[in-house]
Amino acid sequence: MTGTGAILFGTTTIRYTVSFSSRRKKAAIAVYPDTSVAVTVPTGTTHDSVRELVQKKAPWILEQIGGFEHLAMFDATKRYVSGETFLYLGRQYRLKIAVRGEELSVKLVGGYFEVTIPDDVCPEVDPVRHALCAWYKEHALQKAREAVRVYAQRLRLDPPKITIRRQLKRWGSCTKDGVLNINFLIIMAPMSQVEYVVAHELCHLRHKDHSAEFWDLLRLLMPDYEIRKERLRKEGWRYVL
Repeated sequence: MTGTGAILFGTTTIRYTVSFSSRRKKAAIAVYPDTSVAVTVPTGTTHDSVRELVQKKAPWILEQIGGFEHLAMFDATKRYVSGETFLYLGRQYRLKIAVRGEELSVKLVGGYFEVTIPDDVCPEVDPVRHALCAWYKEHALQKAREAVRVYAQRLRLDPPKITIRRQLKRWGSCTKDGVLNINFLIIMAPMSQVEYVVAHELCHLRHKDHSAEFWDLLRLLMPDYEIRKERLRKEGWRYVL
């Protein structure tokens, strides 16, 4: 069962969707990169209670929306030309483009992303962006696998299958079949945040929801997870390509 609603906070209208779940024990609010707001509550929760919750959390909601709007503006400025900077594991690297009669390639050399473009590349394709995306996906998979090996062992789990993709609404997810989906853009973050996303999703192999048991397990696995989670929340708008 789903529905919609809206509240007024100051002069700003916050619109949201609400879903009712018999499996959920307490309410949760999510703000997505498209600035949509979703509320999930236990079955039987009244719409008045949902409105009160959204009203109470309005400052936090608007902060998240503002961050995603900043992200959208930041992303639009990328031109993929020499001199621009791109993040990898929390550090900035300057882009250096060379056009030669060679294969398309990306290398991290010193403080630079060196992208080589064949001189016969199709002008209708954005070769630099495509090359960087492929490079980030490859390295995101490597780093995610490293983190999975460490934290799966601590949970006494067999390392699950990992898929790397660009997810618009989250940094990671865990399917009902136990596959971890990791947003490749997380590789722009420091390794501590990559590890947080991996550990978070691994804990979902034990607990499918965000119950108290889930957070207790994550805290046992990663005692400082709250610090990492908060840093990702504050800095995530920078991880764009």
